[in-house]
Amino acid sequence: MAANLVPPAPTLPGDARLEVFVHPNAWPEGRPLEEDNKFSDARRLEYLGTKMVETAYMDVLNARWPKATAQQLAVSQRNASPSLWNQSTPTMPIPTAPALPGDALLEIFVHPASIPANQQTDPNNKFSDGRRLAFLGQKMTELAYMDAMSEKWPNVQAIQLQTLVNSTIHGFMEKCVNAYRWKERVRGFPQNVDILHDHEEAYRLFRAYAGAVYVEHGYDILKSWIKDLTLL
Repeated sequence: MAANLVPPAPTLPGDARLEVFVHPNAWPEGRPLEEDNKFSDARRLEYLGTKMVETAYMDVLNARWPKATAQQLAVSQRNASPSLWNQSTPTMPIPTAPALPGDALLEIFVHPASIPANQQTDPNNKFSDGRRLAFLGQKMTELAYMDAMSEKWPNVQAIQLQTLVNSTIHGFMEKCVNAYRWKERVRGFPQNVDILHDHEEAYRLFRAYAGAVYVEHGYDILKSWIKDLTLL
């Protein structure tokens, strides 16, 4: 296998991916099984998967080392040989973020703490100010992310879609900000703030950028960008 390449995972329908990628704690306690959904629920899939992964992995090791004893195979199963797998983590190229003018970037990447709280908006600058962009971006990001998830899983119920969005949108924003390395571009943040590990700053950056994209390019471009990002 070529370095840094991973074989495509077998394709799964939306009902299965919903169970897999929504954390079990996000589902209501005592949620009943859905009789018409063979993937319901994730805990059951995980239990079944544990048994089947162990069986399949043992078969792979047995085929790789046919002369190994049962004890050697059991040890190999618990402590995978470094030569079995490439240890590097594959990465997918991140979509190019929609281009923004300098006035917008200034509002996004200058930390709000360095801007006076009573600063007036500039009537000649449609991106003024960063806090307004972040507020607008929060609403538009939620809408675009909901639309993207709705298209990705068209058959899920409203409550399932809401659970999916609420439980994944913050991780989605943080992952994207880290991929773009936007925190490294922020200026004017307080000295006592560990900005590289600040979750709230990741959310602010993504929302402010999304708000500026909406102002500059409109909703369709924003949604298309966010939809592409959900594939990461």
